Amino acid sequence: MQALATLVLPSGVAANTQLLFDYWCSIRGQEIVPCRSDLRPVAILPLLPGIMILEYRSDGALVYRLAGTACAETLGIDLTGTNLLDLIAPHQRDKAVHRLNIVRDHPCGQLVYEKLVTKYKTPFVAEVIYLPLRDRKGHITQLLGCVSVIEWGEK
Repeated sequence: MQALATLVLPSGVAANTQLLFDYWCSIRGQEIVPCRSDLRPVAILPLLPGIMILEYRSDGALVYRLAGTACAETLGIDLTGTNLLDLIAPHQRDKAVHRLNIVRDHPCGQLVYEKLVTKYKTPFVAEVIYLPLRDRKGHITQLLGCVSVIEWGEK
């Protein structure tokens, strides 16, 4: 059996991003993508407020199955049950769909920096990591993610 390559993130990512990535790598073992059933929330307890799990749907939606409390507190809405694509500006949606589908179709992670606004209209930059998860049949059906605020204010 050939060993999998060691995966690394760019230096300087948020601590929570690195911790989630390291955990994801540890549960994948010799698989390219870990199984959703291998997730153990107790192993990443400090990260849970910023954790999200999204599910690819057959209609093209990418729905938040879980969104941590920090996401809701910062944005002012509970994302659970929401289609991520509905939150993306229409003129940016096709590119976002393409990028998010790459994570599923060519198993890889994705690190994104987004300018967002809190429920109080305070701008911030968020670092978001998306990592694929497979179901028991081996199909990538979900994304595990983490959101970290890396900068407050206009930039």
